[in-house]
Amino acid sequence: MRRIRFRWAFVAVCAMILTATGPATAGATPGRVPLIGTGMEWQLVDKGPVPVDTPVSQTIYLSVKDPEALARQARAVSDPNSPGYGRFVGADRVRETNQLDRAQVDRVRDWLTRAGLGVTQPDWRHLRVTGTFGQLNAAFAVTFHDYVFPPDSGILGHYLAPPTDLSVPAELGALVLGVGEVPIVVVDKGQTASARPADRNPRVDAGAAAKDCSQYWGQRSATGLPQVNGAVPPLAPCGYTPKQLRHAYGLDNLGLTGAGQTVAVMVASMDTLEQDINTWSDRVGTQRLRPGQLTRVPTPDGSPPHEPRDMYGAAIEATLDAEAVHGIAPDANIIAVGSSTAQGGNLLAGLSYVLDHTDASIVSLSLANDPLPGMRKAFDQIYQEGALQGVGFYFCTGDGGFKINETGGDWINGYAGSSWVTAVGGTSVAIGQDGRRLWETGWGSPVSDLSDDGKSWGEMHADGGTGGGRPTDRPQPWYQRGVVPDRYAVVPGGTRSRVGPDVAVDADPATGMVVGGTPVGGSPDTDPGTWRYAEHTFGGTSLSTPLFAGVQALAQQARGGKRLGFANPALYERAGTSAFRDVTAYRLPNGSPATAVRYQTDPGGGKTPQLHHFLASQWTGPPSKEYQPPEVAPGFDTETGLGTPTGAYLWSFIGR
Repeated sequence: MRRIRFRWAFVAVCAMILTATGPATAGATPGRVPLIGTGMEWQLVDKGPVPVDTPVSQTIYLSVKDPEALARQARAVSDPNSPGYGRFVGADRVRETNQLDRAQVDRVRDWLTRAGLGVTQPDWRHLRVTGTFGQLNAAFAVTFHDYVFPPDSGILGHYLAPPTDLSVPAELGALVLGVGEVPIVVVDKGQTASARPADRNPRVDAGAAAKDCSQYWGQRSATGLPQVNGAVPPLAPCGYTPKQLRHAYGLDNLGLTGAGQTVAVMVASMDTLEQDINTWSDRVGTQRLRPGQLTRVPTPDGSPPHEPRDMYGAAIEATLDAEAVHGIAPDANIIAVGSSTAQGGNLLAGLSYVLDHTDASIVSLSLANDPLPGMRKAFDQIYQEGALQGVGFYFCTGDGGFKINETGGDWINGYAGSSWVTAVGGTSVAIGQDGRRLWETGWGSPVSDLSDDGKSWGEMHADGGTGGGRPTDRPQPWYQRGVVPDRYAVVPGGTRSRVGPDVAVDADPATGMVVGGTPVGGSPDTDPGTWRYAEHTFGGTSLSTPLFAGVQALAQQARGGKRLGFANPALYERAGTSAFRDVTAYRLPNGSPATAVRYQTDPGGGKTPQLHHFLASQWTGPPSKEYQPPEVAPGFDTETGLGTPTGAYLWSFIGR
């Protein structure tokens, strides 16, 4: 089956990994430079050109004055072996050094105004244009069309995009990186976010009753169900508490709490977030938030916030992210930054806000997308600016079993593929009665369904696993040389690629963390006024990413409050040491993989048991040349990277 690229104008949480076909191509236009990948790539129904008088707004992202100099400076402050290591500067200094000259910005502005577009400059990184599609067509030498899904798909909404790539005048090609939203998504009236093709929910279980799950690994057995390898399988954990996770990873040995650190989580939240975190904290044995410890920013640019029903999945994600950070680093400040709702808005608006208006030094992003080539440069510039300010960005590697690209990059979230972010993968972990880690392996846990007669388990089928592998067109960064094996790094043609993840933490929903909040007790199909606090077990790299962000808050506190900034060079400096536990495939003494039963709620309200096989692989079919999912292996691997942090990881930062 041919895979279709879904590059949504909104970003999906890491339960969704995106797939791609080759980009649309534009005919050569004399004197112009294409913005590669902005042409329509979906196999949809073309309803014809958008009426030229239709209003439109867009964001135009600008380059920095000297991209190569910015990259050199970012490396210098991030590399522990550089004389400039840790010599961070403020946001004003970053702007003064890197913003385009006024004459350069005026050249871009003049090009847009000649097409009839209105132009404003919200900040030094981008321009905002307003006008009509006719004017936008004239500026970018294209014609936007209206695309819809086939009627039998059940998917509503319109997608406005040109059949071929946007282009800019050649003399401006080095100044304009891209636009914020192409295709433009127009949601039909009355449609909620849940009806959109990309589900925004993190991976979640059904909230099994206490009798259907265990408080720790091996506490209860799945009596009355078929045996596995001659033994009754255990019931999966109900959801670990932060106390269990902190102890299992050795994070509680130094008494660190993240005091003095600030973590930003980038996802829209409900106004019940603080109350929900405090209720959850009481129930799981974590300290409550102190007054002012949590800050909510509904949108970074003042655009109207999402309606609760439209942000249902995002609100669950925000609750998960904030509680994961708070659970690991209970004294760290948290800033929850929502997404822009403006047409042409982009994640870059939120990242810019964090750099320009907050003191956050750690940014957790459980979001997945595959930026266009030009926009990759715009994102990398933001990450490099953050490195200069001592800000580190942590992205999930994604979940599921879908390739993101068929031309070399494979199973990794495009955002996490940047060489300037820390990519966080996932594991499955068993925590015993005394809080010790009994075993840990890469997250890849296919499931078997119970037979109709209840006497046997069926064939395994894929259920999920951590993302990882090579992104496309990302050369190997300096810090991975000599650490990442060539079997992962070398691409066709013999060059070496960036490989992710860099690190990993618990992510398997079958061994996930208990999360509580008002949106957890709601649904996109019910009145938000009826939503009530509830708890479920959540997993996915949506969990592992904020968990590791919390670990980094502890590490910075161990350094005496000094920022790590872009942390990858410091992480890889610790490769092969006791700072990381090397995660490999786990097998029982008889050689078979561990299993556990987890109950799922079916649409009728009943509960159905599923048998999870902890294979450390999301691929259950025969070996395939085309499909090479992430694997767990001794040393660096594409499920867990360097491994999982240990107590020695925190010790390694004391006095440094």
